[in-house]
Order: sequence, then structure tokens, then C-alpha cells
Amino acid sequence: MKGFLSVATIFILFAQCSDEKVSLAYRDQLAKDVLLIDEYLAANNITAEADTSGLRYSIATKGSDFKPQQVDSIQVNYSLFLLNGDSIFTNGQNTFLLNKLIRAWRIALPLVGEGAKVRLFVPSGLAYGNYRTGPIPANSNLIFDIEQKKVIREYATQLTRDLVTIDAFLLAKNINARKDAANLRYIITTDGGSTALAPLLTDSVVLTYTAKSLPTEAVVEPEVSKGLKINARSTLPAWKIVLPLFREGTKAIVYVPSGLGYGAYGNSSVAPYTNLIYEVEVKKVIRK
Repeated sequence: MKGFLSVATIFILFAQCSDEKVSLAYRDQLAKDVLLIDEYLAANNITAEADTSGLRYSIATKGSDFKPQQVDSIQVNYSLFLLNGDSIFTNGQNTFLLNKLIRAWRIALPLVGEGAKVRLFVPSGLAYGNYRTGPIPANSNLIFDIEQKKVIREYATQLTRDLVTIDAFLLAKNINARKDAANLRYIITTDGGSTALAPLLTDSVVLTYTAKSLPTEAVVEPEVSKGLKINARSTLPAWKIVLPLFREGTKAIVYVPSGLGYGAYGNSSVAPYTNLIYEVEVKKVIRK
């Protein structure tokens, strides 16, 4: 049991890592990893869906329509293997907060519901990257077999109420917003262009934005210019979801349910359970 618990903790996004590090530019490592994964899939005659992030996945059972949001907890059974077939452990069972997990899980699990069974083929950059983490070597491509047994959504009632408010606001304003799996609505008013740099979760960005409450449109954060690291613990869930969609130079308006903003606690200028409108410009992407 002691060994299992120590391995289980690696799934928290901000888990401690050892000092062993192998440096390679993220984009180069990702290209290398995806090539290896695709070769593995072809050699084993496996059909998998391809996500633009580089993740490959196959859904054995899609499960119910009750799918997790980023701020939900999930109860899962899972096994973990290296791409070469070596088993790290099998039949792990635990409950995790989804938005604290590695990016591959945050991408894939909102696509399926309770009872789903899915296999993930994960490039190292969507898992533990260029650090050795417990028994997992640096730059390891991984295979997860996951059964999503239960979605624990304490905030479901509030989310439903928030989305009714946001969608009514958009309808009244005749705004045709895009939607993503995490229930963010957004419109792009100025596209950064196809050659502009798109931020990765490992990047930092410089933003200017104004925040308004919804539906009153009262300004709660006047124009702010700030830099933030996308995957930092303090970064709002909404930013983690939406910023990788916006290239440098993009201007957008984002409509955020309270659970992806400041939630039940609020802050000094935002009341609890406040839905927000962010008018944002991505001024610069900083890649180290």
C-alpha cells in the first residue's frame, strides 16, 4: 500500500520532481514523442483519435452523458505503462480534482462520461516532461488505461445556473460565441494570425484585460496589464483553458462561469459566484 500511495501522488500537476533533467525544446521533444507514438500505433494496428495537442486516445466505452468539467473531481481506476510496454502499476484507484492533473487527463476526460473506458497515448510534455518523476524516467511517453467510474460535481447546480445566465445574456445581445468542453464561451475580435506564436501551458504570457461582471457589465477590474505563467497554481482555471487557444496579438472576449473564475470565494473586487466577462489582448508569449 505504501508503494501505491507514493506512485498515486504523481498525478497531481504540481507534484515535486527530482533534479534529474534532460533539456530539449518543448516543440522538438513533442515532435519526437508524437512520431514515436504514431509509429507504435501503426506497428500495433491501433486506431486512435488525434488531438491537436499531440495526445492520442481511443475510447472503448464512452460512458454516460454526465461528463466532468475542469473543476470537478473524478473517481477512477487506472493503469500506467511506459510506451515500451513496461508496467509502472496497475489497478490504481483514487479520486482526483481534474484541474490539478497532468494535461493529458485534463484534455481527454471531459470528452467522456461516467462509466467510460479510455486509453491515452501521452507525449512526455503532456505528462511529466523532462523530469524523472518517481518511477517514470524523464521524457517518457506513457499509456494510461482509465475507467472513469464517477464524476463528483458539487458545483453542478451553480454551474447550471451560471450557464443559463450567460447564455441568456449572449442571446439578448445577439452574440454568437464559441463554446469549449469546459463551458467557456468566447469570441475572437482580432485574430493574432496563423504565423503568430500560440502559447503552450508551459509558457508565460503578457496580457491586458478588463473584467466585468455578468450580466450587469459593471467593471470589477479596470484595465490591467500583467504577466502570468499559464500553468501556475494561482492562475484562474479559465485562463489555463482559453489562453492556449489565442495566438500572440489576439483580442478576445471571454464569458466565464463563476466556477472557472473566483468561484465561491471571490476576491477583493469580485463577489462570490460572479460570472465574468474578460476583454483580453495577448500582448506577448514568453517561451523559455
